[in-house]
Amino acid sequence: MKKFLKILAISIVLIALAFYFLVIPKMVSMITDYDRYTFDFVLEDAEMVEDYAIGNNRNPSDYGFFNYEEVDFETLFDGLKLNGWYVPSSKQGVNQTLLINHGRTSNRLKTMKYLALIKDKGLDSLYNIFIPDLRNSGKSEEAKTALGYEFAEDITASMKMLKDRYNQKEFVLWGFSMGAMASATAVNRPDLVEYQEKEGLKVNKLILASPLSNIKETSRIAGAEMGVPNFIFNISWKHFDKVVEGWSENMKFSYLLSNKKLPALVLYGNGDATTPAEILEAEIEGQMNVYPVLFKGADHVRIYTEPEFKERYTDKVDTFLRMN
Repeated sequence: MKKFLKILAISIVLIALAFYFLVIPKMVSMITDYDRYTFDFVLEDAEMVEDYAIGNNRNPSDYGFFNYEEVDFETLFDGLKLNGWYVPSSKQGVNQTLLINHGRTSNRLKTMKYLALIKDKGLDSLYNIFIPDLRNSGKSEEAKTALGYEFAEDITASMKMLKDRYNQKEFVLWGFSMGAMASATAVNRPDLVEYQEKEGLKVNKLILASPLSNIKETSRIAGAEMGVPNFIFNISWKHFDKVVEGWSENMKFSYLLSNKKLPALVLYGNGDATTPAEILEAEIEGQMNVYPVLFKGADHVRIYTEPEFKERYTDKVDTFLRMN
């Protein structure tokens, strides 16, 4: 009997250790690690090119922006190499840049199609445009991410580079999915806010498209759909919270958009299973600085490419970007 109890005790300890050192790190890595979507990775896959809705277009010149520049720069704190496209305004003296930020498992090829909207509406006469590959994406360096926490650093690094190279100090952040969360985080995270203020960088507006609006709740639902027990999720989340330096509870729009009350255009569909509309609507309810636009039945980050939504989407973005 004693031998049996001893074996049982050892087994329990081994299971507990395996749980702590194997299961929990695996759960956290599912949040922080994902494949790097390079240009080749996308362009060699016909289905992905179709999903990106870029046809034969490969850079801004294919949308009529022949004077674009490809720019190398670095992250703020960890020395990673980043890359992006800068498209100068069609008018001299424009001092505001529209910064278009992609989401997770994506790159700037997916966001460049919005150059067609910008060209069609003449918004390039009002803004310079910058479309970066954030870390672990496109031509930028491989790295872990944390649901927009590090992307927010890269957005701030983009603004600093644009100030240093092109004397740009005012910005509108247009983010998609995790890039939307990162855009809202960039103007709220205390160390990034302090850095921006020191550098004289100012964000005037946000456009948040198919946004990740509450990282914990969205992750919890995704975990439940995968069959992850709630107690395992909660333990894993505590470990993830350390990755984002205890800031995960603030990475939700009910805090981010009410704390920094910037005008925010929110474009979303209620056919979106990736970033559910019910989570978003609960997060933005009652916020007077938020302008929500619902596209009934629209899927995740596919609103602009659907013929029945394109004109309305275009008009909402155009009106918001011209609004004083």
